[in-house]
Amino acid sequence: MRQIQRMAYRVAGRLPSPLKRLIVRVHEAKFLVGVLGVVTDAEGRVLLFRHTYRPFAPWGLPSGLLKPNESPGDAIVREVREETGLTVEFVDILDVRSAARPRRLDVWLRCRALGGTVTPSPEVEDAAFFEFDSLPPLIVEQERFLRQHRSRLQS
Repeated sequence: MRQIQRMAYRVAGRLPSPLKRLIVRVHEAKFLVGVLGVVTDAEGRVLLFRHTYRPFAPWGLPSGLLKPNESPGDAIVREVREETGLTVEFVDILDVRSAARPRRLDVWLRCRALGGTVTPSPEVEDAAFFEFDSLPPLIVEQERFLRQHRSRLQS
C-alpha cells in the first residue's frame, strides 16, 4: 500500500500546478477561518458586543471571518471598526482551535482598546466593557475560554 501511495505522490508531483491545486481542493477539508478578539481596556475589562443576529446569546466577543490576503490581527481590527466604530490594536495570538461544525479554524486574539465612540451597526446593536466577574451570559465556548485564560488576560 505504501508503495502505491509513494508512486501516486511521484506522479502528482509532475502534474501542472493548476491540476495539483484542483486535486488538493477536491481532496482536502475546507475550513472557514474565524477571528475572535479578547479586547481589554486600561482597567482590565473585556469588550463584548450585543449581536443582533444571536437572540439565544446576544452578548459575545468581537468576531468575524478572515478575508483573503488578510492577517488575523488585521481582520479583528477591521471587524471591530466595521461593527462598532471602535479602534483596537492587535497584541498577540492567544490560541488557535479547530471546530467540526461548521468546519472552522478559530484564531483567538488579544487586543487592546484604543478609543472611539460606539456606533451601532446592522450586526451589533451595542458594545460595552465588562468586569470579568460581571459578564453577561455568553456562548459556552467563549465563557469557557475567558475563564481558562483570565489570569493571562489580566496580566
